[in-house]
Amino acid sequence: MNTDLIDEAIDRYVSERMTAGREHASSRFLSYAHLKCTGSEIGEFMRHVTGLTRYYIDVTKVFENPFRGIEMAFLATMLVVAIVSCWLMQEETTRLCGICVFAGTIVHGFALMRHIARKWLKSGVMIAMYEELVALVEQEEASLRG
Repeated sequence: MNTDLIDEAIDRYVSERMTAGREHASSRFLSYAHLKCTGSEIGEFMRHVTGLTRYYIDVTKVFENPFRGIEMAFLATMLVVAIVSCWLMQEETTRLCGICVFAGTIVHGFALMRHIARKWLKSGVMIAMYEELVALVEQEEASLRG
């Protein structure tokens, strides 16, 4: 079975789910699956969709997690820069430099925290949509068998 067809079906479901809602996306996904596959291929298509969607869930949990990515390295670097700027603020001659560096670190730290929060929420939403798709496909497989 062509994985491009399966990937396109999953992408269509996710984009429809984001714009039109669950019921509309479910009906569009099922109609797309039945249009692209003949009667004997639909079961195989559904099994492949389930497998690929579970793979996407695992990949999203591992790679899209902002607490395991480069964002944490940036956050640790900002913490080190903040500590150095506090050290600079202790000396009278470098106090202004320390204040400026500390202010920039605070601003960029908050921007990075907002980015981490957005990425975390987005990955959570994607995982939830993929799990909905797996449930839909398993329900459709059960109705095809019985």
